[in-house]
Amino acid sequence: MFDRFRDEDWIVNSRNTADEDVIRTVASLAGFRPRVTHRADSLELVQDMIVAGLGVGLLPAAQVTAAGVSLIPLTRPEVLLRAFALTRRGRAAWPPLALVLELLGAGPRDQHLARR
Repeated sequence: MFDRFRDEDWIVNSRNTADEDVIRTVASLAGFRPRVTHRADSLELVQDMIVAGLGVGLLPAAQVTAAGVSLIPLTRPEVLLRAFALTRRGRAAWPPLALVLELLGAGPRDQHLARR
C-alpha cells in the first residue's frame, strides 16, 4: 500500500519524530526512501498542506479531517501509536495525572495515511 506513494512529497510533524520514524520505517519495508519536504507543528497545518497539494502525511484515525483530505488505513504492516506513562508511587491519583492516565488507557490510536 505504501509503495503507491513512493513518488509523493511527505509532510511530517515538526514537534516530534514519531510519524517521520514510522514513514521512514514503513517506506523502507516497501523498498523506497520517502522524500520529506515539509514539517508542520500542528495536524491542522498538515491537513492544510495536504489540501494545497504539497504532499501526503500521517494522521491519527480519530482526527477530524478537513474537506479534501482522505484517510487510508495503514495495513500490512499495521501501524499503531503506543504511549506509556511512568509515574511516581502514589501520584497517579492526582487529578490532572489521573485524567492523562485515563485517556492513555482509552485504547490504541491507529495511524492513517492522509492524502488529497
